[in-house]
Amino acid sequence: MNRQTLYHLIKKDKEGTATPEEQQALANWYNQLSEQEAAFPDDEQTVKDEILTGLLEHIDFPKTRKINYKRWIAAASVVLMLGVGTLYLTNQHKNNNNLLAQKIVPGSNKAILVLANGSKISLNDAGNGQIAQQSGMRVSKSANGQLVYEVTGTMDQSAEPSYNTMETPRGGQYQLVLADGTKVWLNAASSIKYPLNFTNAKERRVELNGEAYFEVAHNKALPFRVVTGKQVVEVLGTHFDVNAYTDEQDTKTTLLEGSVKITAGSNNTLLKPGQEASLTDNFKVSNVDANMAIDWKNGYFRFDDVDLETVMRQVARWYDVKVEYTDESVKKESLVAVSTRFADISTLLKLISQATDTRFTIEGKTIKVGKK
Repeated sequence: MNRQTLYHLIKKDKEGTATPEEQQALANWYNQLSEQEAAFPDDEQTVKDEILTGLLEHIDFPKTRKINYKRWIAAASVVLMLGVGTLYLTNQHKNNNNLLAQKIVPGSNKAILVLANGSKISLNDAGNGQIAQQSGMRVSKSANGQLVYEVTGTMDQSAEPSYNTMETPRGGQYQLVLADGTKVWLNAASSIKYPLNFTNAKERRVELNGEAYFEVAHNKALPFRVVTGKQVVEVLGTHFDVNAYTDEQDTKTTLLEGSVKITAGSNNTLLKPGQEASLTDNFKVSNVDANMAIDWKNGYFRFDDVDLETVMRQVARWYDVKVEYTDESVKKESLVAVSTRFADISTLLKLISQATDTRFTIEGKTIKVGKK
């Protein structure tokens, strides 16, 4: 693959416009990294400067931010850095050879649709086109991993609301278009319960477990509410991400556009674009790079001074693996890295190993993590 083609694919993938075939081509190229070995040239500082320039240009970090060279160089085989023209891999840590021998593939578009009557439809097994007809609604599966609800007939005004549920397994993700036009991206190991339609409703109310990104269709007369185990997020029409996994300490809501009101018991807070609310016992609001919260939706892992234990929870959900620690001290290792979510797990673990003081061993579907 020549540089121009590769750069074009990276740009499309970063913008979320790449086709499944283009995503696969990029993933295939990325997986070849695990077979490459090249040492830094003599003029190492020049290479570092070029890689840093590539990072700032293509990953959209704030230009004023001070970045630790050593930690970014350790992750310099990330595909987004190709703006510098050449990819460099350090040939250290060759003791991770066992990672190359075992393949654990990344997640993909797969989910279960649970209909109001309790019957279940495997969306990864169902063909494209209409898969259900419910109460004047057509439910269709598109070719690009979307489940779409469309009004096709007259609604029964007196009927009780009917609810469907979409569930993604570990190693799965899916996109949903609700009857009002709201778009929902559901991350791995998550579920969302929602009404078939909003006829005669006083609100648009959905229930979320796990993580989802929402682009809510504007309707001033009908507030949209996302209910999780700890909070309620209320909007009229906006773009935001909610991370409400039960195995995470905080419930996080990150706002990209518009405004949201978040309520938890007697506490509430308002967010502006570029802010994130973390909820444990109380709300903590911070100014953040909001796009980082939806890197998963655009096909990337991005870790910015994140401890390894948090990183590995994300890896476990996406690759559907179990993580065991042979040395508990590595859990607090801090990681700065960017990677595609569509690489074989061995490639991702090699990058993490290069950027931290950790060693990985793969045994079946279990990843064992210890010190080097």
